[in-house]
Amino acid sequence: MFAEKRWHISTKQLVVMTAILLFSGALGTPVRAQHEKPLTKTQAMALLTTAETPADHERLAQYFNLKATKLEAEATEHKDLSNAYHKGKAPNMQNAGWCDDAAEAETKAAKENRSIGESHHKMAEGLRGSTPH
Repeated sequence: MFAEKRWHISTKQLVVMTAILLFSGALGTPVRAQHEKPLTKTQAMALLTTAETPADHERLAQYFNLKATKLEAEATEHKDLSNAYHKGKAPNMQNAGWCDDAAEAETKAAKENRSIGESHHKMAEGLRGSTPH
């Protein structure tokens, strides 16, 4: 009734599949760490006082880099709003100025958050380098 199916896998295919499995297993932990849910503000605040491992510092780096990304998006939006105020039928220079100020402050805060994130990444690298093999 049902025909028996036979699988024919060449040696080359078997080697490639084995390599993929081994490679994905070797990278599994860092890949999973990158896909963890981002820290909340409360979690980040708690981890700041207890961080000891490379993973702790990488999670904090991720938190600050995510904050930076959000601030960069806000800065871009405020720049766009400023441009719209300049180009409007009745340009509103006061609102454009406020948007420019907000964009500047958000850009500065984003750079600071990126620096903090980089600092935690370097701490993680330092801890990884200091662990005995």
